[in-house]
Amino acid sequence: MEVPMVVNDFLFRAESLYGPKEAVVDGDKRFTYAEFARRCYKLAHGLAGLGVGKGDRVGILSPNSHHFLESFYGTSLIGAVLVPLNYRLVSEDFQYAFSHSGAKAIIADSDLTDALDAIRDGLPDVEHWIVARYGDAPTPDGWQDWEELVAGQPET
Repeated sequence: MEVPMVVNDFLFRAESLYGPKEAVVDGDKRFTYAEFARRCYKLAHGLAGLGVGKGDRVGILSPNSHHFLESFYGTSLIGAVLVPLNYRLVSEDFQYAFSHSGAKAIIADSDLTDALDAIRDGLPDVEHWIVARYGDAPTPDGWQDWEELVAGQPET
């Protein structure tokens, strides 16, 4: 019998079959399938704790990174919809796309927060601004740090 897999099944299957094997490499960060899955679960719980749920839109502005991958599965785990945008667009394009998508939350790489801050007033429906920081980049005013959001969240 052939049974089609849904998005989350790929995460569950990879965690189950390949748990201790390396799955994600992002610069100096390396995660096994099990570690990656736990990070996805923690993000899902963090977003749910903010009131993001089934059918809500979560915008993301990030280059290919572990945060992007975790967002893909973390949003799906709670039934939310990821709205990825090309980070090479300009602020006005971000405003148009995120506004029309109905994004409730936006996740952005720390290098891209200035571009979003410039159009923040044009996105009144966005309730949560989450920054994925790298290195020693500070958390900008009005942004919630990704790692603080997921800290202490359940890993399942």
